[in-house]
Amino acid sequence: MASGVDRISALPDDVLHHVLGFLPAQDVVQTCVLARRWRGVWRSVTSLRFTGANGWGSNDRFAQFVDHLLLHLWCAGGLDAPLDTCDFDFDSDGFMQSPANEQHAGRWIHQLVSRVRALRIRVVEDFMEPSPLFQDLHPVSQHLTRLELIGVGVNDKVVDFSGCPALVELNMEDCDVFLQKILSPSLKHLRIARCYASEYYRILMSLPALVSLELIQFHRGRVPLLERLPQLDRAIVVLNEECNDQCYQDRFDGCGDESETCDGCYYYYGDPEYPQSEPFYDRNNSIFLKGLSEATCLELSAEYDVIVFNRDLRWCPTFTKLKTLFLNDWCLAAHHNALICFLQHAPILEKLTIKLSKTPPRVIETEGVYKPLGQSVASDRLKMVEIRCANVDMRVHKILSVLTTYGIPLEKINIQHTSRIPGSECFNFVCTGFS
Repeated sequence: MASGVDRISALPDDVLHHVLGFLPAQDVVQTCVLARRWRGVWRSVTSLRFTGANGWGSNDRFAQFVDHLLLHLWCAGGLDAPLDTCDFDFDSDGFMQSPANEQHAGRWIHQLVSRVRALRIRVVEDFMEPSPLFQDLHPVSQHLTRLELIGVGVNDKVVDFSGCPALVELNMEDCDVFLQKILSPSLKHLRIARCYASEYYRILMSLPALVSLELIQFHRGRVPLLERLPQLDRAIVVLNEECNDQCYQDRFDGCGDESETCDGCYYYYGDPEYPQSEPFYDRNNSIFLKGLSEATCLELSAEYDVIVFNRDLRWCPTFTKLKTLFLNDWCLAAHHNALICFLQHAPILEKLTIKLSKTPPRVIETEGVYKPLGQSVASDRLKMVEIRCANVDMRVHKILSVLTTYGIPLEKINIQHTSRIPGSECFNFVCTGFS
């Protein structure tokens, strides 16, 4: 500045476009008044960020700005190439509380979906249900590779991404996903976290190219029904007490109640009074685990009364590619029913981790739905079993007994003890004997 040299304006266009990508769209447009060099830079930006109506004085002014900007960029000789990213962030500014503004937002998104590589929509409204921006989601785009939805309602019978052959990543958080089907021949990474789904039916997922799957803590709803996932490498499933696949009688595999006193079991295969138009439940087959049977890395965590994993053990598949497995307390019910099942159905397993809660879960013990095949030897490739616990209690003793019974020597079992005292360090040890 002392020399009067404008070094920022001397930067190449691609560097300036990268810098402008971090600014709200209205600030990007205003750079045209900085100097002659900047007059046309904004017209070739590679990213757009819309941060909501805060600071605009009114929702109408913000809506008019977005309308005019998109019209100028594409209909008045603006951008030729697709945008790299576009973000819509409606963060508690009241904009989406108006049906008219929801229609505005829906129109913008449908305009952009075919002209952007990565699209992110975030709607956070205090005390509001997710905004239903996607009522008929059958997008067509040759460019879209990543879609992130936060606080958005996706309420339709079928969500079909077949018209987006480049789409590889879909992330949904805090969304309504009252769907019957999700279809995509190209999707590789799917993350659904803290979402709401129907308690009366399951979402059928047809995703043959899927490589990674994360299903984290449904606020309400049931786990989906998975078609075959031949490319699946890694899956993380965390089911908490909000999941509808739980037994209200505290039975680890369901109480079989034919009345409506236990909704978790009564609606397990859908609402018998209002069946889906296209039922795809096979009562004599796995609901969920079969779809994960070709994964190489699995993390399955659940509350003690979530029944879907244990019920699937009746028809336990063989996990032919599974090398790494993480389980929590749910696998210990009914005399370690699930743990034994995995040991006998994962022929190339290399690492097993069992994480125990600080206090044993309460569950009504019953006979396991899976019947062990006898003292079969676990995978001869198994290198390590890790038990993570706050206390070395009777649960650890029983696990050691089961593991050694099924052919796992003590020297391969590592116990990671986590102290309850804040600030205390963990320590690991290998058990050389127990009684």
